[in-house]
Amino acid sequence: MTFPVTVRRSPNHSPRGKARIRYIVLHADVSPKEEATLSWICSEASKVSYHVLVHRDGSLTRCVPDDRAAWACGESEWKGLRFLNRTSLSLAFANLHNKAEYLTARQVEAAKRVITEWQGKYAIEEVLTHAMISPGRKPDPELIPNFHLEAFR
Repeated sequence: MTFPVTVRRSPNHSPRGKARIRYIVLHADVSPKEEATLSWICSEASKVSYHVLVHRDGSLTRCVPDDRAAWACGESEWKGLRFLNRTSLSLAFANLHNKAEYLTARQVEAAKRVITEWQGKYAIEEVLTHAMISPGRKPDPELIPNFHLEAFR
């Protein structure tokens, strides 16, 4: 990334194979502290990861390199394509996702910078939410009161 980012590598990723990056998927981490999220996704036991975590103060932590598939989407489908981990980049907001905690202005700005950079680097077709690709299974980040997907497209 062309702006400051802390690196904390997660072991939970795999090769993309011949799949190309087509989507950006937005998530909410559902944790009260960023350190708790990072400890969890950096543990092999979790089997979960994101490419980038956007902290409440707008700082960023890179957990999986772009050229690897983060394990964020799980059982997912979009336009007939299943299991989107291999074809997406995952950006997670530090947020309780409890219908009460809002995104901070710094989070919104930082996420927009990351998304803009990814859109310039890859042939991104769409910015999606976890809820869109896993309906009925995952509601994030749509329970964040001030989350508006249009702001990130």
